[in-house]
Amino acid sequence: MAKYNHIQLTINQGVVTPEKSHYKILKEKNIIYIYRNSDTKKMYVGQTKDFISRHTQHFNGTEEKFNIAKFDQVIVLYSQYFNKSALDDVETQLITYLKADCLKAKGTQNILADDDLLINLTNGNSVLNYKEREDVASKVVLPFWETVLYQKHWVNHLTIDELQKSALVKYSPIKLLTQEQADIVDEIANNSDKNYVINGDAGTGKTVLLTHLVARMSRQQPEKKIAVIVQPNWRDTGDEIFKVYGLNSNQLEIGSSTQIINTRKEFDVIIIDESHKLSRRGNKQHFSFGKVYSEEFADYQSHLEILKRMGQQIILMYDILQAIRPANIPREQMINLTKSFEQRYLKTQFRIQANDDSGCTSEDYINGIKYLLYKDTGLLEYTNFNPNFKRELFKNTGDDSYFGYFQDKPLHNLFDWIDEDININPEHINRVLGGLVEPWKQKDGQDLYKYHWVEGELKCRWNSTQENWINSEDIDASEQIGSVFAVQGIDLNKVGVLIGDDLQVNSDGNLYAERENFHNVNGVFSESDAKDKSDEFTLLVLNIYYVLLTRGIDGIRIGFWHNDNFKKYFKETLQIID
Repeated sequence: MAKYNHIQLTINQGVVTPEKSHYKILKEKNIIYIYRNSDTKKMYVGQTKDFISRHTQHFNGTEEKFNIAKFDQVIVLYSQYFNKSALDDVETQLITYLKADCLKAKGTQNILADDDLLINLTNGNSVLNYKEREDVASKVVLPFWETVLYQKHWVNHLTIDELQKSALVKYSPIKLLTQEQADIVDEIANNSDKNYVINGDAGTGKTVLLTHLVARMSRQQPEKKIAVIVQPNWRDTGDEIFKVYGLNSNQLEIGSSTQIINTRKEFDVIIIDESHKLSRRGNKQHFSFGKVYSEEFADYQSHLEILKRMGQQIILMYDILQAIRPANIPREQMINLTKSFEQRYLKTQFRIQANDDSGCTSEDYINGIKYLLYKDTGLLEYTNFNPNFKRELFKNTGDDSYFGYFQDKPLHNLFDWIDEDININPEHINRVLGGLVEPWKQKDGQDLYKYHWVEGELKCRWNSTQENWINSEDIDASEQIGSVFAVQGIDLNKVGVLIGDDLQVNSDGNLYAERENFHNVNGVFSESDAKDKSDEFTLLVLNIYYVLLTRGIDGIRIGFWHNDNFKKYFKETLQIID
């Protein structure tokens, strides 16, 4: 039996005329309503306990956006589940999905968010879990979308499945927060005199927390000057999100650390995504990174030092295991620069969906990968590491398992694996990624016939661009091998990872990075520093593989690329018996 129903009404000069049998529902029930202009397709979503009164308020001539929108239709949704928590949840879900639907289909924003909803969000009243939440999603929101909104041509996508995977939804500032995230947002927003480091593994929701912070601060104090520092491969996504959710005011600046520093402005707050990638002075790096150390910043030794001077409040999203360049601020220097900061931790894993019938979880996978790569480095004590992870996850390597590996013909097998998934799930974004073990140059990206990875007749090239590579329109985009620089901070569905011979095993049985087999001109320390920095170089290479191995939502497969030593180490460490 249906767990919801709806009423559709025509609006004539601001007036609705419901049937008598519907009047009590519209006057006394908790409902969600969606207004629509049948010509412009503009929409408006809200909730109320008395639609008749709320409708009159909207159309009394004092709400300018209603005067302009000229809505002539409304659908009222009601359900046996609609208590206050469910109303907040359904409203935020529909707002998010409708925005993504309109943007994805037409490239424009044509939904207006309810002022009351926005006020609710910016006051931090995020939707939390409640008893019937799964039922509301599966028995109300999904069927209402498919059988009502889509059938009436109010939306462009038949199902919300594809929309759920879009960046606009994943990072939405009205996306459901966990209690853990909501508490951190509340604390930071209410303590503008304190600086924070938000520590979290890959996939623990640091970027979602960032968008919520920006939304909260922008709505609560619109005069506050906010800078948001993101990586180049996320810049377009960030611009899109902040534009769609009405956060792209003159008080908000988004850009790389060098772009924000070069504004020479002062900010009330600076929020830095992936702060583990902030640059330090010296070593090999892009010219623009070093150019900032001039005039009043001439004596500074890192981008973070400069940003601390430019912002009254600094908030860092940080993962100690994701620094991947010698130019990144070293761990010891980062600890010193943030010794007065409040330290907070995100522990819930969102990206990786490794849960299975045997009881293995996403946390088991993350802890296993940490153990595989870092067990002899001394770094695990600085992370949220649990040594009691279930190794069964790495041994159950059937077709439907989250994890697996290929010992022979890795390039062929990895592409066969992700292609077979695309045959079943054409909406998936799958890629094969690789360690920096094949030579490449930036100019190679423009050469369709410059191949870097060759296995028999199969020839592939590196990613043609680092910025927004996942959405590249190259004819061979899905056959390119992605580097860490193209995918850090990006979610993929199924991921193949080629682990090359830059990772070797020494006589003590420990992993180390082999400089001769590593091909990134700006990824190694200078020859004079190479010996003293060998341990740091090893950590950088380990971090690269950690990033690659934590991109997959639905599955990971490893391919050993000319590296039998690591293959043996891998099996022994995770106790895998063929």
